[in-house]
Amino acid sequence: MSDASPTRRGPYAKSAERRSEIIDSATAVFSEHGYRGGSLRQIAKDLGLSLTTVMHHFPTKVSLLAAVLEQEDAADTDFADRSRRDGFVPAVLGIVERNLRRRELVRMFSIVSAEATHPGHEAHEWLRHRYATVTAEYRMLIAHDRSLGRLTSDADPAMLADLVVSGWEGIQIRWLADGTDPVAAMRSLLDTLLRPADAP
Repeated sequence: MSDASPTRRGPYAKSAERRSEIIDSATAVFSEHGYRGGSLRQIAKDLGLSLTTVMHHFPTKVSLLAAVLEQEDAADTDFADRSRRDGFVPAVLGIVERNLRRRELVRMFSIVSAEATHPGHEAHEWLRHRYATVTAEYRMLIAHDRSLGRLTSDADPAMLADLVVSGWEGIQIRWLADGTDPVAAMRSLLDTLLRPADAP
């Protein structure tokens, strides 16, 4: 039984590695050329693969973009730990500041999110799942900070989490559209909604 296991896992590991390579290439291509300017054909060319091979893993460009965005979210695996250690507000502002260096990825997220609001869109369930996951985590972290006295708002943590997510995305769109300072705007939003104990 143990002798057979590596044989079964081998093709899966190779497929997972190929998938990861495609996502990494797509991140670079989309960041340089934008979602509209990047293409599955360009990604295949950069990797020395056939278009068929790329489409075996990601049948459409939007499915590949969703994977890129999910990987970017996965890079924030320590967000909850940072929030518990330093506070929810500083942890969120840290991501906003980091996003200043990821303008094209933020733009692509905004584009695919708007398109995926249609129930028939292939990324619709991904978007619903993402919102559910993020708001649940934020609700928990806001409640945690309030229990420690870091936040003084007595509003429902679930409602506050929804407002933080919605406000954040709106601020990002303004930043992309007219250069509104997203860090200052997000700090003002968080201060108003959550009322940090150490706010001036």
